[in-house]
Amino acid sequence: MPESRQLAADPSPTSFPGDRRVWVRYSCDLESSCQPAGGADEVSWSARVRDISRGGIKLNLNRPFETGTLLRVEISNGQGDQSRSLMVRVVHVSPQGPFSWSLGCSFDKELTQQDLLFFQVKQKEPSEDERRAWLRFACDPDRPPRASVLINPGDKVTAKVLNIAAGGIGLVVPRHCEPGTSLRLELIDPSGRTSRPIQARVIHSSQKGPEEWIVGCAFVAPLSEEDVAALV
Repeated sequence: MPESRQLAADPSPTSFPGDRRVWVRYSCDLESSCQPAGGADEVSWSARVRDISRGGIKLNLNRPFETGTLLRVEISNGQGDQSRSLMVRVVHVSPQGPFSWSLGCSFDKELTQQDLLFFQVKQKEPSEDERRAWLRFACDPDRPPRASVLINPGDKVTAKVLNIAAGGIGLVVPRHCEPGTSLRLELIDPSGRTSRPIQARVIHSSQKGPEEWIVGCAFVAPLSEEDVAALV
């Protein structure tokens, strides 16, 4: 298979009403066509897919559709030699210029990792600048996730998770951590489930109170979308 084009993650999350999960959107430029679902005799309209996530897509085309419209969209893969038909519902519509509209659409069924690979969408190994630029999601302050933090062998503390991204995490810990310190984290979601061990490195540490420090960390390896979505 030819090497996939590198696609940058859009700095906005995809989130639809009634669904708290947040998926990373990947910028792309894929050929597509769409028509109202169930309308076999309807005209098919050409469109471009400008971003895609597991939860939905953004389409650019030369006509608008009403919010709530169910569309059948035929999307070409990254090589342009195959396509897939997917059902989407229009969530929002915005004009982009004369005879141009942007449609934000949700899938009736979430895509899988294999679906993203079919469209030549995959998460690349990030640079240090990209790690810092990753979107961070604030955690629920009323039910914040916790983290068990191993700073050194035998030196374990419990921390509160302030925010989280695929590339890093913000913690409130009961002691100062020097920048550059390696940490071993186990994240605990609001339901009490514990994650696999995650390696991180302290980027900054600032005192918040007499026994509280805010510590910003970068993950050694990025989290998956599922890991992030489970904690926000």
